[in-house]
Amino acid sequence: MLRILVLISVFLGVFHSPAEAQNRAPSLPPTPTEILRHHGYTAEEHSVTTPDGYILKLHRVLPHGGNESSTHQVVFLQHGVLGSSADFLLQGPQQSLPLQLADAGYDVWLGNFRGNTYSRKHNTLSAMDRKFWDFEWHELGVLDLPTMVNYALLVTGEKKLHFVGHSQGATAAFVLLSMQPQYNRAFRTVQALAPVTFMKYTKSPFFKTLSRMTFTPDVVSDYLGLGEFVPSARMLDLGGRMLCKDHAATQSLCLNTLFLLSGFDSDQLNKTLLPEVFSRHPAGSSIYELIHHAQNVKSGNFAQYDHGTVGNLKRYGSTNPPSYDLTKISASVTLHYAQNDWLSSTEDVERLAQKLPNCNGKYLVAAPKFSHYDFMWGTDVKQQVYDKVLKVLNKP
Repeated sequence: MLRILVLISVFLGVFHSPAEAQNRAPSLPPTPTEILRHHGYTAEEHSVTTPDGYILKLHRVLPHGGNESSTHQVVFLQHGVLGSSADFLLQGPQQSLPLQLADAGYDVWLGNFRGNTYSRKHNTLSAMDRKFWDFEWHELGVLDLPTMVNYALLVTGEKKLHFVGHSQGATAAFVLLSMQPQYNRAFRTVQALAPVTFMKYTKSPFFKTLSRMTFTPDVVSDYLGLGEFVPSARMLDLGGRMLCKDHAATQSLCLNTLFLLSGFDSDQLNKTLLPEVFSRHPAGSSIYELIHHAQNVKSGNFAQYDHGTVGNLKRYGSTNPPSYDLTKISASVTLHYAQNDWLSSTEDVERLAQKLPNCNGKYLVAAPKFSHYDFMWGTDVKQQVYDKVLKVLNKP
């Protein structure tokens, strides 16, 4: 019911959306493949199965427009928390990163983590089974990402690829490259947009609230759902009151899960795109992914999931979960981050940069209000970020 009220308030322009944006229903085709073909691009769908049985969907965009300078190099894009491959495509040609890459002659692949809209199948489990959702973002890094990367390299015949990850997509890359260092040889470059690793200084009221909770089964079910992340009205109301008590004009926007998690920038936010965004979010996620991030807010570390003293001793042989060893990441890494990002704070990103042995670029977006999802759905400033991404890819 609350989600319906949020959408109604968006359509009524409570947060001052332009008149032409009011009452606008989603107009793009429902799937990434259909969106790509709608814009005249050659698109493919692929499926691949992880070692533990999850069937993941990949979307591919082939080099576009007969570009004679096509590099045929592979660029793999990975969505963030609660997202899907569709996130990268909502703004169409000239504004979406995958389409700019295809126009530049790259072979573009978009991954989908387990549990989202396009990866809700399993060899033996149904998404209706609670066991289906028994994973954290650790599994996204050590199982999903290498499975998808291996497949993209196999199909293309390439030995290496470029990687661009937004938010939790970058998290998974750092997990993979630290836990399975041999994959560093398969990554030409790694670019992280709004990377989420250390979260000591996060401003997100959602995760700050979660980090203070004791996660008994009753608390988890009351606030987050059972297995799949389904935010309750109680959770949204709590976060909304924390965030918007002095900003009644933006209450409807703040009460949406997406912006409770990450914040928003009224100057850069493409409000006409919100019906497309809200029709696709949340795209599907395990409650344990969110709890895992909340644990790192509380600890200040970039560490594996905390199963409690007994569980940690059984799983890790220590009372505390081990931190990811970022010194094992030898791939060339570039970080793109923003001052008004509630998930990926400047202090935490700068700490990440200090830990990486081969951080070859650190770009702070100049606009002071630029936020987490502006990397995907912002207006003019976002293109400055994409220009830097393309520049890194084009380096000899």
